[in-house]
Amino acid sequence: MYQMKQYQIKLNQLDKELNYLPLHKQVNIINNIIANLQQKKILPKSPNSLGFLPDSLDIMIDNIGNKDKVQEANNLLNNFRSFLSREYGVWSLPNLETARLIKQEYHVKSSLEIMAGNAYWSKALSQVGINAIASDSFSWAKSSTTGEAPIFTTENLDALSAIKKHPEVDLIICSWAPNFGEDDLKILDLYRSLDHQPVLLFIGEKNGATNSATFWQKAKSRTNTKVNRSFQSFDFIDEKVFEIK
Repeated sequence: MYQMKQYQIKLNQLDKELNYLPLHKQVNIINNIIANLQQKKILPKSPNSLGFLPDSLDIMIDNIGNKDKVQEANNLLNNFRSFLSREYGVWSLPNLETARLIKQEYHVKSSLEIMAGNAYWSKALSQVGINAIASDSFSWAKSSTTGEAPIFTTENLDALSAIKKHPEVDLIICSWAPNFGEDDLKILDLYRSLDHQPVLLFIGEKNGATNSATFWQKAKSRTNTKVNRSFQSFDFIDEKVFEIK
């Protein structure tokens, strides 16, 4: 049995104390996600959304009182992505249903993940039968305790070098590119100069938590309805799978 982190211990304590079914369901979702991550497993489907909107929060407080503890529990639910990034180096939660739909909708047989972090998306794509390659420069890993834990073989290459090395792939995928710097613009420029242009997918929040503002201005982005129906954001960040041209 793995050691529960402080975040999870606190959340489960509050769940027990407040004894409120809608909260209990959400805590179960979180416990299940963490159990999967501990075993380096990909979720079968996208998790339901977490946290309570103001109206639901008011109903909860009316039902059980204890406003401070209700708000504390809700804050923990809303900070789940932050916990995942700190403890597991995961900003985005891939799932097998979405990976399968990416394969079907974009007719993908091979993929290259750039800036892959711990390469969860590559593992998901590999599990649905795509010949996946993951790459990362690991520059972020020097300052992160989770930087030494890719769950899929990852080539030590920056994004541009990886794209140049693997011109044969059907798909280039990038999840949660930083919202600072110009790496994403350099990727876009290189991609547009390629003779053979694979499908290019960026996963993140448009004009928000991911990618530079200039990237979203210059990129032509669109979304596939089927793919994104299977990939609903689990928090207040409007995370989607974007096809970029």
